[in-house]
Amino acid sequence: MPRPPDPLPSALPWQVFTSAEARNAGVSSDRLKRGDLTRLRRGLQARKGDPVTEASLAAAICRHEGPAVVVGLSAARLLGMPLPRLLESWSLRTPLHVSIPGGRNGSDRVIRWHDFAITPEETQRLTYRQRRSYTSSATAPRSTLRVTNRARTWRDLAQNLPHVPLVTVGDHLVRTPRPDFEPGRELPWCTLEELRAVCTGRHAQALRRALADIRIGSDSPMETLLRLAFIEAGLPEPLINKPLIGADGRARHDPDFQWPQYRVCVEYEGASHKENDQVKRDIRRARQVKSAGWAEIRLYEEDTRRNCAQAIRLVRDELRERGWRP
Repeated sequence: MPRPPDPLPSALPWQVFTSAEARNAGVSSDRLKRGDLTRLRRGLQARKGDPVTEASLAAAICRHEGPAVVVGLSAARLLGMPLPRLLESWSLRTPLHVSIPGGRNGSDRVIRWHDFAITPEETQRLTYRQRRSYTSSATAPRSTLRVTNRARTWRDLAQNLPHVPLVTVGDHLVRTPRPDFEPGRELPWCTLEELRAVCTGRHAQALRRALADIRIGSDSPMETLLRLAFIEAGLPEPLINKPLIGADGRARHDPDFQWPQYRVCVEYEGASHKENDQVKRDIRRARQVKSAGWAEIRLYEEDTRRNCAQAIRLVRDELRERGWRP
């Protein structure tokens, strides 16, 4: 029976590490061939047992390659930006996008090398916290990731995203955080001026077009999708997440969308609205809207299919009922 491999030294606490890190920790090349390790690509190893994450892979590259910066879709995922469903998840079949001066040969399914002109002001640092330590230490190890900042990342996404998803990311960046859901964050990730400043390069036209449709106030990708669909269909542009003011001048809740001149508001009911307490709050809210003399339209996922056709029809009919004329 083969002898179990010796434990790796405490100087190598990472889930994903480079062969250079292993050599510096005193690990032999034969030890790197044992069955408890997986060779991800030349010069890059991973411990078996826990799934490799994009962050753990990026951390290994940033530890080894001093000037490396995570860019594009990889930076967007690490920064928590909302991406289309097919792009939001990551696996080892999805390359990590990394920029390094002069680039590198040998891009493959694990790493895609780039040579972007990135200034220090366009980067930021994230802390990678490994979920558990592979040593006797009770503290999980940490290392630093270098990624493009949010404004620069939005600029770079223009080569990957069509108009609506690019606006969705922009809405996410400029929205004012809600203290109840995002404690400790008071300012938006970016200002409109910061996004305007990065509308340059090959995709400047697409960026400027997206910037023209970005609004402060959208709280979710679905709200952005619906707002753009309403405008594209020729409906008046709604207010988004502003207090509803009743005939008595008293402010009620903040509907997702509203047309005050027609006393119509819209709420999109996502998955959280199925919870019992939220259902009760929604009922109380609907009663308040009715008592204020407004009409409330409640939408759900099925209404957004076929380019939001059902949602557009419901809103158009209600606006016409209340005096709107195209």
